[in-house]
Amino acid sequence: MKKTAYKLFILSILALGSIQIAIANPTSIGFGVGRSNSPYKSYSTNYYPIPHIDYDNGLFFIDDLSAGVYAYKQGNQSFSIGTRYLSNEFTPHESNNHQLKQLKSRHTTLLAQIEYSIDTKWGSFSSNVGKDMLGESNSILINADYSLPIIQESLIIVPTIGINWANKKHNNYYYGISHKESYSSGLKYFNPDNTFTPYVEIAVQYMLNNHFATFGGIHVDKLTGDVSKSPMVDNSTVTSIYMGISYKF
Repeated sequence: MKKTAYKLFILSILALGSIQIAIANPTSIGFGVGRSNSPYKSYSTNYYPIPHIDYDNGLFFIDDLSAGVYAYKQGNQSFSIGTRYLSNEFTPHESNNHQLKQLKSRHTTLLAQIEYSIDTKWGSFSSNVGKDMLGESNSILINADYSLPIIQESLIIVPTIGINWANKKHNNYYYGISHKESYSSGLKYFNPDNTFTPYVEIAVQYMLNNHFATFGGIHVDKLTGDVSKSPMVDNSTVTSIYMGISYKF
């Protein structure tokens, strides 16, 4: 109970602080919806809201579900320290598979994150390291990606390729089967190792006028290694589609 209250306290402080700063002087705000299939067996398709906040005053920034401060920002390079919401979760009753219904829930969490990025005439490169700060999964995640924005008047297209590395504790929390769960569900005990997950994304924004814009995109993750072999998984390709509208100040 104390652990849950602590999580809610941290999330509330971060959210309220970010929203107050963003509303005071935002670059753009908006809202959208997304749809994603699940890697888990017989799991419901996930529909979810997408809050959009884009704010950057050169010291503090909010980028949708991430927020932080710049430790260094000079020219085309930056190094930041912040937090990011990790939406991974598993809820047993969302699966129609009888065996998966016997497993424990796996929860979303908040990552403490450091990130380096650089913009060049050949595109943008970024890399970050995140650590679970709420004690849910004890995840350590490392990401690297490359994007090449294409700007044609009111239309912006941003194709991105990247790769995520997840440590063993992350994979065991979200895809592992404990001895106790194996006994109750009949699924094989499973303790996955660390893995790499490559992904591609295409994001699009179209300015309708000086203030309003529509945005959307598609993101595809490819599960590999031990995660793709988990008894919980029957789909190694996870596709997310999203769209929305934003207002630029």
